[in-house]
Amino acid sequence: MQIENVASFPADHNAPAEWEVLNSLIGQIYDSVLHPESWNETLARITATLCPLSWEAAFILWEGINPPSGRFVAATGLAAGVQEIYAAVYAGNHPWSRKLMRYGNGSVVDSNDIMTREEFAETEFFRNFLAPWGIDRMIAVLLDQRGGERLGLMLPGPGDRDVERLKRGLRVLAPHIQRAMRISDRIATLDLAAGAARAAADAAPFAIFTLDDQLNILAANSRAARYEKAGFIRTAQNRFALTHPASQKRLLDLVKSPDPTGLAFQTLGASGSECPVLVARITRQSAQQFGGVRLGASLIVTLGSSPGETPVLEIDRVAQWFGLTPAEARLAVALAAGDTLRDYAALRAVSLNAVRFLLKGIFRKTGATSQAQLVAQLARLPAPGA
Repeated sequence: MQIENVASFPADHNAPAEWEVLNSLIGQIYDSVLHPESWNETLARITATLCPLSWEAAFILWEGINPPSGRFVAATGLAAGVQEIYAAVYAGNHPWSRKLMRYGNGSVVDSNDIMTREEFAETEFFRNFLAPWGIDRMIAVLLDQRGGERLGLMLPGPGDRDVERLKRGLRVLAPHIQRAMRISDRIATLDLAAGAARAAADAAPFAIFTLDDQLNILAANSRAARYEKAGFIRTAQNRFALTHPASQKRLLDLVKSPDPTGLAFQTLGASGSECPVLVARITRQSAQQFGGVRLGASLIVTLGSSPGETPVLEIDRVAQWFGLTPAEARLAVALAAGDTLRDYAALRAVSLNAVRFLLKGIFRKTGATSQAQLVAQLARLPAPGA
């Protein structure tokens, strides 16, 4: 294992690990929670501060023995290709990794307590992999367990060095590394969940807004902008407002309600066109933060209800006027709203041929011979109640 002296952190290898030095390392460990790319540097600081001479390598990995597997999280002091060779050939398949599995989380384990250096020197793992670098000892910290895998910090090196200082330091650092890894895992999980929620919201065929009690916009999906362009809403200074005064009053009245509830109504745009609105008044979200409580969402607002963002009422009216089926009416209204056949097929998760079949039925019942003619016919329909 080619050792690379990548650390520049000064260290006196003959002095005991002092608390101020360990406190500095603890700060670096927790900083790596917010900056996962810095874990390699953190490991380099640990080895430079605590390890004896010629112990510059360290790595964190998930490792399993049934089946054998290995995934590196961070590493320092390893030559190019070592991680790939270890993961492909030796991970979970040598005496150290198999014997480490029986130790509990938080344990700091010396490989000399697993087997003697003489016994280890007879193993294929040492002879074919570690012998060229004289590595025959390892200090390991068991950090976590998930299914059949264990997460561990491994520091290998030549066994003729004094590693008592290293082990003392790791006993102090181990709970902090454990906690930092679990926080990192939690943050990554939340980021993935938030990303999935954003993707789902952007895929919705309507606009979605998350608001606080003052109607400040906390989040909005990608379809939101078209409703402002169509004149249904205003978002000046990042505050949400319906342009129709009576609709805005209904929204403000709902904000005053202390209990979770909901509201559904049709709002009007500047041109008099209709748009369905659904509002959910939820229990106000809050989260503890240093020095107080941070308040969050209390309203979820959606605008639109169909592929063309046209009210269901409009779809029913078109269906009744021309004698269309609901599926045909939805397609006709979507085309009138500017969608293409391909857009509609993707949104409804149907084939383009199925959409073309619906269009033929629409042409037959309306008498239109082209999409442009169909859109013109829909535009000439009398307004509701006329």
